Amino acid sequence: MMNSTTLRTSLVAAAASLALVLSACSSGHSGDPPNPGAATGGAGTSASGKHHTIAFVPGCTCDPYYSTETAGFQAAAKAAGATAIVQGPANFQASEQIPVLQAVVQKKPDAIVIDPTDATALAAPIEAAIARGIPVMTTGNNARTDKIFTAIAAGSVKGGRLGGQELIKQAPQGGDVVFVHIKPGITSIDDRDKGFKQAFGGQTAYNVLPELYASQDSATQAAGLVQAAISAHPRLVAIFASNVITAEGAANAVRAAGKAGRIAVVGYDASAQEVTHLRAGNLTALVSQNPYTIGQLAVQNTVKYLDGDRSIPKDQPLDPVIVTKDNLNDPAIQNTLYK
Repeated sequence: MMNSTTLRTSLVAAAASLALVLSACSSGHSGDPPNPGAATGGAGTSASGKHHTIAFVPGCTCDPYYSTETAGFQAAAKAAGATAIVQGPANFQASEQIPVLQAVVQKKPDAIVIDPTDATALAAPIEAAIARGIPVMTTGNNARTDKIFTAIAAGSVKGGRLGGQELIKQAPQGGDVVFVHIKPGITSIDDRDKGFKQAFGGQTAYNVLPELYASQDSATQAAGLVQAAISAHPRLVAIFASNVITAEGAANAVRAAGKAGRIAVVGYDASAQEVTHLRAGNLTALVSQNPYTIGQLAVQNTVKYLDGDRSIPKDQPLDPVIVTKDNLNDPAIQNTLYK
């Protein structure tokens, strides 16, 4: 577990990093609405005196990560005097998100923020929106296009590495470890997998098993995969669940197998249900992306871009945060939990 000294050091570093991002983008911090004076010139207008309509297309409406990001987006839009449009697919599928994006384009917003479900499949639809004169930025996952004006996301490689390092702390004896993926092509999860493998690189006491692919992004499917892995690999000591859904499935599988506390499980994200599993011991730690702040920063950057600022960095990574039972009640950590 992370001791109090390490926690204070980590939080100070994270706060400093976030402060730099916020100062570059505009004001506001985790858990609070942004300072309207930083992005507005009066009620209902931006600093340029123009009223903006900004659309957000989340990966789906089915995940606490996206509902939290949406809350941050809407709070920041209100503070900036902008009109917010939020429209997302019911399921995390490119085939569902593309027509939603196309429908949003027809509403002719001043700009679009999107969290792409697939880096390749969403590239052309995003470029089509930009060709219509609508600037686009991404949050969370990336798209394979260089035409967006910025991308803001928690650093997924770093998050995967931090989660893997936490698993090593929790299972120092060594053994089999496994990463629960969804499917290749989701850039943020591909990067978490990369960071996970980096953490175990050179660790001869551990054997990294092939990824488990819960392609339907279903807790039930993830639980079945983890249950099968527990049966097939008696030396399984650690599991990295790559998002809210797979974390729920992994926690349920470990609990059902009577392995809670014996198999270390890190869950990505920090939903209310994941926090419940963390308190119960079914999950060992969480990696929070702080999506509320990402939603805030998306609006703040978009308003600045629409007002003519072209100095916005192309890529703006934020630091993910490790959440454990030891630091869960710390106010700084509480601000990173999902709404």
